[in-house]
Amino acid sequence: MELTAPDGQVVKVKYTDQTEFRKDRQPAKASDFKVGDLVAVRGEPGADHTINAALIGARTAGTMGVGPAGGPRDGGMGTFGGGTLGKDYVMGEVKSIDPPRLTVLRTDNVTQTLELNEETSLRKGRDSITMADIQVGDHVISRGEVQKDVFVPKGVMVLGPEQWKRFQEFQGQMSGGGDKPATPATAPPEPQE
Repeated sequence: MELTAPDGQVVKVKYTDQTEFRKDRQPAKASDFKVGDLVAVRGEPGADHTINAALIGARTAGTMGVGPAGGPRDGGMGTFGGGTLGKDYVMGEVKSIDPPRLTVLRTDNVTQTLELNEETSLRKGRDSITMADIQVGDHVISRGEVQKDVFVPKGVMVLGPEQWKRFQEFQGQMSGGGDKPATPATAPPEPQE
């Protein structure tokens, strides 16, 4: 299974007959998943930048054009290929904007500064945007790394209010054994909400 992160990175997810599949909280099988489903993956990173999935879950109540969302709290594995909130990715609500910096209240209630640069990809859904399109109160998900005590994102995905709400609902459904990022299955471009 291939998943696409907000920065456009394609992540390959490997599954076996031991992988648990769930859709709408019910047992499922691999063939129950379709292109465009919002999925969450619980598993371990492979040496070849893949994820060896223990659980793949989805819900049918619509798809969201979001990438990693609701990521691991303590360095758990997810569809980004692993990472730690605050070090490898940041997600939460934009609290202030002072270009090229954004201050975000993360989902764990910690405030963190992101410093964008000319290499940072900014998106809302499938659309490229500029920093001027980001507003205080927007919810963002970003992937990057800490450099000189500031988080430098490679990509920032802005989610609309309805996307963020559905993301939180989805994470609530998937949080039976730890939160993991969610991302849509790879597909040819289709209109998004």
